[in-house]
Amino acid sequence: MEKYTKPALKLEDQIELLKSRGLIIDDEARTKRHLSNVSYYRISAYMLPFKKRDLNGNALDQFIEGTTWDNVYDLYKFDRKLRLLIFDAIERIEIALRTQVIYQLSHKYGSHWQTKKKIFKPTYKDSNTGRYVNVFNEIKKHISTELKKNNTIFINHYMAKYNDPPTPPSWMSVELLYFSELSKICQGLNERSDRTGIAKAFGITDESIFCSWLHTINYIRNICAHHARLWNIKVDVIPKKYYNKTNKIWLTDEEVNCAKSTKLYYTLCVILYMLQTVNPRTKFKQHFYELLEKYPIVNTGVMGFPENWKEMPIWKK
Repeated sequence: MEKYTKPALKLEDQIELLKSRGLIIDDEARTKRHLSNVSYYRISAYMLPFKKRDLNGNALDQFIEGTTWDNVYDLYKFDRKLRLLIFDAIERIEIALRTQVIYQLSHKYGSHWQTKKKIFKPTYKDSNTGRYVNVFNEIKKHISTELKKNNTIFINHYMAKYNDPPTPPSWMSVELLYFSELSKICQGLNERSDRTGIAKAFGITDESIFCSWLHTINYIRNICAHHARLWNIKVDVIPKKYYNKTNKIWLTDEEVNCAKSTKLYYTLCVILYMLQTVNPRTKFKQHFYELLEKYPIVNTGVMGFPENWKEMPIWKK
């Protein structure tokens, strides 16, 4: 262990440091403007693909010959626009998920199913996080907290007019939940038939696959919401492999076997699959192709895309 002694650098010094490492900067005023809006530390992650490597594959402090500031900044812009594209798709999935959870459980357990402890699993250990979870208690606490600070018209109307039950029906209360809570509900329902019913609404026959996918999508959603690097990440919350037996367009068994679950590619396939139900006329693929055409510097292989991905039915224009 050693003491950190690196000083904070002024913008001009940051530019000089980059130039000394071999980065070509044609317009220093423009680069300075970029660095004043996007910190050196944040954008340094997008420099890594352009760095020279030692024999062990470790990045050096020198850029590959010919690398320009525009190369680095274009990769940053691509990642930003990719996050916006994916976040929009996840929003559609989230709204559809909320709708199915409310609709199916309300018709089976009544308007206030979220207050019925028996329909949820008792405290259990989450296989993904390793922590103990009581979904009913978490949902109850979240709704109670949100009701105290919420100023929505339909919530205010219920609270002013009714005192029994003390909380609004599920189609109001569950609107206050985040994607993470919706995911927990699907995993934490006691009856497998309840979990399976919601999964089938999205063309997924295995509820454990469905819950795994929701967990991953929530992880990706949080990355997008916090503006973190996305394009070449290692996905820590790994979505399960799915060997589809429905009429939805999906990957072949061989393609599923070859797909790297820890890369963004497989998660994008998951999102595309779910969009077939949520938004059949989605232009997600079109916008993704346009994004790659605008930023040809992007290496899709690093994202886990196989060489023949454009020929796969799920990715065909």
